[in-house]
Amino acid sequence: MLSEKRRSTLLHHVRTNGSVSVDDLADILGVSVSTVRRDLDEMDERGLLRRVHGGAMAISGGEATEVSLVERAIRNLDEKGRIAARAAELVKPGSVVLLTGGSTCAQMVPHLGRVRDLTVVTNSVAVAHAIGTSGDEVEVLVLGGLMRNTELSLLGHLTTQALADIHIDTAFFSAYGLDPDYGMLGAHLAEAETDRNMIRVARDLVVLADHTKFGQRSAVRIAPVSRINTVITDTSAPDAAVAGLRAHDVNVIIT
Repeated sequence: MLSEKRRSTLLHHVRTNGSVSVDDLADILGVSVSTVRRDLDEMDERGLLRRVHGGAMAISGGEATEVSLVERAIRNLDEKGRIAARAAELVKPGSVVLLTGGSTCAQMVPHLGRVRDLTVVTNSVAVAHAIGTSGDEVEVLVLGGLMRNTELSLLGHLTTQALADIHIDTAFFSAYGLDPDYGMLGAHLAEAETDRNMIRVARDLVVLADHTKFGQRSAVRIAPVSRINTVITDTSAPDAAVAGLRAHDVNVIIT
């Protein structure tokens, strides 16, 4: 089992049961006790659980509760549509852009056909399918990896390997959460490292975040504020959050 998937499964069992022993986790995951201990120690340091003698306990404020891609896609449709359309205006002819699997990024697809000589790199099966069936002449490069069924996204070491020889001009991320001081937040520990690796090969990072993404809580940080070039949000975004981002020299576009 890949380390990202193993730790995600481990955290799920701890949060579901409240507390789990090292021996039980080793049996569930099919790994050694020493591997479980190392995982628990690391996750305790990151604030995702509490390490106790012989096992671990769940704590509040750990990995955020996720909503599936399908459920998220029907929320705040008007705001997401405006944000996506504005984001597409930033895509330049001849560029290589990355679209992740979030619901707002997916709404960029109908606007990309106007961009000449465009290459889209994605770890999202849904985004790749939408572009492939759009009839637009957009070249798509799909990153391999382990698929998360709820997100239709690919992650893990195979995804990281595929990124080795790729340079991205602009990476567009649909944020789970956005904090003006802490940065872009993720909901799922297993996806975090893949997201960070995708950002590493990108020159610019554009975060798409409707107003509901401000105030979301998560212990999983994808990128610090200093790494974010642009945030696109809607008119209901909190004034204090917008001012905070701009104080960190982030270009904030309100649409």
